[in-house]
Amino acid sequence: MDFGIFNLMNRRHRSQTVPQVIAETVEQIQAAETAGFGVSWFTEHHFTNYSMAPSPLMMAAHVGPQTLRIKMGTAVVLPALYQPARLMGDITFADNLTEGRLILGLGSGYQAYELKRFGIDLEESSAVTDEWLDFLSQGLGQESFEFHGKHIDMPQTWFTVDPIQKPRPEIWIAGNSPASQRRALMGDHPMFVTGFGRDADTLAGIRAQVDETWRDAGRDPESMRFGSLRYCFVTDDKAEALAFAENARYQVRLSSYLRQGQTVLDAPWLPEVPFEGEMSPEDILAWNPIGDPETVAERLVEEIQKVRSSHIALYMTIGDTDHEAVMRSIRRFGREVIPLIEKAVGPIGGGGEPVTTAAAQ
Repeated sequence: MDFGIFNLMNRRHRSQTVPQVIAETVEQIQAAETAGFGVSWFTEHHFTNYSMAPSPLMMAAHVGPQTLRIKMGTAVVLPALYQPARLMGDITFADNLTEGRLILGLGSGYQAYELKRFGIDLEESSAVTDEWLDFLSQGLGQESFEFHGKHIDMPQTWFTVDPIQKPRPEIWIAGNSPASQRRALMGDHPMFVTGFGRDADTLAGIRAQVDETWRDAGRDPESMRFGSLRYCFVTDDKAEALAFAENARYQVRLSSYLRQGQTVLDAPWLPEVPFEGEMSPEDILAWNPIGDPETVAERLVEEIQKVRSSHIALYMTIGDTDHEAVMRSIRRFGREVIPLIEKAVGPIGGGGEPVTTAAAQ
C-alpha cells in the first residue's frame, strides 16, 4: 500500500490569495514526494471558496514538471461537465506533461449548485457519468474513435497525441454510493472513498458494503484496490493538533452545507454553519491520525488492518492551517511515521526511498 497527499486548496479567509495557495500547494507536494508519498491528488470544484481549483488536470500539468516521481491524480474530474473530444485530448496531453504519471479519478459530483451551472441536474449526473466511463475506457489511447450513446455522441475523430501510459492512464472511481461501487466493479477500477472525518470503524463499515457488492457479483473482494481519505497532521503540540482538527470541522461544515441540493447560493464565500450531529474538533482529533508520530502511526495501522486499504490519501492541510506547520508535519510523516507503520505492516510503496532532489528543495 502507499500514501497520497490530498490537495483541496480551499480558502477559509480572503487573505489567502490564489497565488499564495498555489505556491504553498506546490511546496507541500514537493515535500510529500521527498517524504515518500506515492500520489498527489487534485480536486475539481467551482464557484465557491470550498475549493479554488476548477481543473485538476491543469494542476497536475502545473505540478508535474516541478516534481520527479510522485504521481498526479485527479480526485476527481467530473466528466459530466465536459465536452467529450476536448476532455479526451486534455487527459492524453496531461499524461504527457506529467511524463506518464497521471491517474484519472472520476466522480459524478454532489454539489447541485456547480452542476447546474454546466447544465447538469444532480439527479442525472450519475447516469451521465456511467456513460462517460464507457467513453473514456474505450476511447483513451485510440488513434481513431467514435461513440454514440444517450448522453455522448461523437463522430469518428482522429487523436494524434497518445498517452504515455499504455493503453491509457489508470482510472479510479470515487464515491461511497452503490452506483460508484458498481461503476468500479464493472471495469475493475480502484475505489476511493471517504469516511467524512470519522474513525476507522466507519471506514470498515463502508468497506464491508463494497465487499458485499463484489461478492453479490461473484467477485473476490480481495482482488479490489481500495483507497480512503483521512485528515492527518503530525505534531507534538496538543493545541496545534486541536487547531488542525477545528479546521477539519470547518471543511466538513462547508461540505455538509453544499450537500443540501441547493441550486442558488447567497454568496461565494460559504457560511460555516453547524449541523445536527456534527463532530466536535475533539472528536476529529480522537478519530483521525492527528498528533504525535506514534499516535498517527497507530491510527493508520488500525485502518490498514481493519479496512484493508491499499491507498490512504491524507489531508495534510485544510482551512487556514499555517503553511510552515504543514511542511513540518509532512517531513515528520516521512522521517518518523512511515518507519513506525512499516514495523507493523511491512514496506510502504509508492514514492520509493525519500531523497532530496533539486525539484523538491
